[in-house]
Amino acid sequence: MRIITKSKRLYLREFVLEDAIHFFKMNLDEDVIKYTGDVAFKSEAEAALFLSKYREYKLYKMGRWAVCDKKNHAFLGWCGLKYHPEEDFVEVGYRFYRKYWGNGYATESSKAVIFYGFNTLNIKTIYARVVIQNLASQRIIEKCGLQFITTQKHHGMPSKLYKIENENIQIKRITPEDTHRVRHPVLRAGRPIEDCVFDGDHLETTLHLGLFLNKKLIGVATFLKNNHSCFKDEFQFQLRGMALLKEAQKKGFGNLLLKEGESLLTKENAQRLWFNAREIAISFYKKNAYQIVGESFKIPKVGLHYLMTKKIDQS
Repeated sequence: MRIITKSKRLYLREFVLEDAIHFFKMNLDEDVIKYTGDVAFKSEAEAALFLSKYREYKLYKMGRWAVCDKKNHAFLGWCGLKYHPEEDFVEVGYRFYRKYWGNGYATESSKAVIFYGFNTLNIKTIYARVVIQNLASQRIIEKCGLQFITTQKHHGMPSKLYKIENENIQIKRITPEDTHRVRHPVLRAGRPIEDCVFDGDHLETTLHLGLFLNKKLIGVATFLKNNHSCFKDEFQFQLRGMALLKEAQKKGFGNLLLKEGESLLTKENAQRLWFNAREIAISFYKKNAYQIVGESFKIPKVGLHYLMTKKIDQS
């Protein structure tokens, strides 16, 4: 049993197979699952099978977690963060036995997982979807600081979409000179600072993004308007100088920078993004749907690279 986080009265832990009885009994209550789009498990065995196949923790380092009372370790319900890969966003959600409603557990546990998501997982934005008729959950979500965005259908029901931003993380436009604070130690260590200046850095069409954690610049990426002869698209951008300080690596910040850049390029009506990727970064870019084109090649003083690219989604 792995404890994820704690609050004043509660602790949240990963699910275990013994929780199957609670999943079965809790979902039998029609009021509990009224607005969820779920149906009750047919048996405790079916609930156990669901838990045995639950892979969210391994896949995304997050998921739904059991909410337990600190005093008596009673299983009250669950609360957690769910990653939706098809929509690329993280959603907070919860479900409790009806007998525990009205005690503030949903609010307390949701605040705890949002804090965990922002400060441990470094998630930039967390969303929530609440069916319009579910006024109680709307009040809970608003108490947690989420702001209403729009209405949409979810599980076939009209719902409100909310979100909250991680104030510790900011991504914004920076100057070419600002990029040197990260480019130099990561990409050009031991070489003159002049080697951090790239062709096209000062063009008006070039976008320089900086990712700040607690106001410290920890990551940079440059998007240069530049066409590659391998591609026929008329409006292309090249990614250059993407880098994260050592303490910020392998924590999801690269994904945030890349997604923000892609979003800006969409607004610029760009058709394609391409770049020369270092060998060690290939797997990262492949996870973000970029593909290798052609054979590897060497860049003097830098090393082995691959040409990678993908179309920019204009939908």
